[in-house]
Amino acid sequence: MLKIAASLLLASSWLPAVELAPASISAASSMCTPAAARANLCGLDLAPGNAGDRAQVRGQLEQYTGGRSPAPSTGNPRATGNWAPPTPDTYTPPPDQTDGPIVCLDDSENVVGADCATDVPEPVEAEPAPVEVATPPEVVTITDIASFVPAAPSIATEPDGIGAKNMPLNTIATSSAQTLGGELFGFPVSVTFTPAGFRQDWGDETVTETVHGGASWATIGQAEFSPTDTSHSYAEKGTYTLTVTPLYTAVVDFGVWGTRTVEGVISGPAAARDIRIVEVHTALVDQDCLENPTGAGCS
Repeated sequence: MLKIAASLLLASSWLPAVELAPASISAASSMCTPAAARANLCGLDLAPGNAGDRAQVRGQLEQYTGGRSPAPSTGNPRATGNWAPPTPDTYTPPPDQTDGPIVCLDDSENVVGADCATDVPEPVEAEPAPVEVATPPEVVTITDIASFVPAAPSIATEPDGIGAKNMPLNTIATSSAQTLGGELFGFPVSVTFTPAGFRQDWGDETVTETVHGGASWATIGQAEFSPTDTSHSYAEKGTYTLTVTPLYTAVVDFGVWGTRTVEGVISGPAAARDIRIVEVHTALVDQDCLENPTGAGCS
């Protein structure tokens, strides 16, 4: 039987399909293939004892290759001009791609090291966007602070709860600055209310406003039943409801964010009381107003 050594034929890429069937050389005409015929190998006896035919095979190989290594061919890893089998010291296996695709260039198109990297670089997490610190609004309105309610004022009258028809009834209303704490727009705040005046609804369809709450006749040095900034004369007798509403300005303090002045005047809770108006008739007295200008009914 004819045995063709792999060391002789190497691979099909060295010769174009040299195919010698394992049969007797005497049957060369039946075993010769077109490829063997082109290489002039038909009919040769390549048995170890037939040195002449083996030398002819070597000569044919040298003639076919020009005495050099085989010419390059597509897809053949040995197809280089001076290819030699790799040794353990020089052979580098291809990169292992089981852990991910091979990355050879960085973001700047530069080669990563001498060889391609076998691991994909860890993705760089983008820096989180800066968190905007919430700040209170620059403008605070009266509606915004509606939940902050100052105390109602106190009311006193001269005479106390009763008056004479067509004669002044003096009123004294008092209020004071107040600071209330709480929360506004999600921020802790304090709101300071400062008195800015009073509104008097006298109950007879008359409404007035003053910048202060008034004072007693004695305090301001005036005679009884004399008109003042906070007095009113009723034209008809009867019972009326006097309602006094305090007016305030307000400032909201947001602490480290500063203060905000609320635009406008804020009405606080009102206080009310009933006033009885009676008709007064003149009576004989021991002195008239000329003799006693400070007497009742004298002005």
